[in-house]
Amino acid sequence: AFRIAPGQAHELPQAIPLLDQLPGVPRWVVADRGYTSHRFREHIWRMGARPAIPPQRHEAPVACPEWIYNNR
Repeated sequence: AFRIAPGQAHELPQAIPLLDQLPGVPRWVVADRGYTSHRFREHIWRMGARPAIPPQRHEAPVACPEWIYNNR
């Protein structure tokens, strides 16, 4: 599945509907800092997966396994 975001819009609002279209539950959801959001991380946890999304530089640290993120 795919979604097209309009012009200057951020893709984060499209991420949750795309995850909901997966046929199963992934072990990890890996994304870059642009997808950091408490709501997005919570959605990933609720679906039974683990988020591997590093925080923005100005945010508090969150658990993000380096080995998963670096090998994305």
